[in-house]
Amino acid sequence: MPLLAVFAVGFIEIWFAVPTGLALGLPAPIVWLMTAAGAFCSVTLVAFGGDAIRYRLLHRGGREPAPRKGRIYAIWLRYGVPGWGLASPLFMTPPMGTAVALILGAPRRALMLWMYAGVLLWTTILVAAALIGLRVIESIH
Repeated sequence: MPLLAVFAVGFIEIWFAVPTGLALGLPAPIVWLMTAAGAFCSVTLVAFGGDAIRYRLLHRGGREPAPRKGRIYAIWLRYGVPGWGLASPLFMTPPMGTAVALILGAPRRALMLWMYAGVLLWTTILVAAALIGLRVIESIH
């Protein structure tokens, strides 16, 4: 049951899945694997369901899509799919990052590859940071 819990939390947010798994007593490699697997599933689900979502969001109420502007769009223009995929798990959930990139016009295949890379990168960093933090706490006691 703890494996499913970490997978389910990872499906939504990797930042909470890592401490959840470690708090449940799972080994770090299993926490890493289940967190990444959950995030991969959510990214894939949003990427393949994203066409319908994108159409609805851009054409809601019969209006034409608004002109593209703002901070998120400026980041998108500057760093593109690779930058977005690597950075977005840091400041938003992987499925949300995928949805935003699709709305901005990202090609699905490239987006999925870079989102997977970002999930792996940040899951690795979070597991390592959590293990270091736990060791520091253990050494104090």
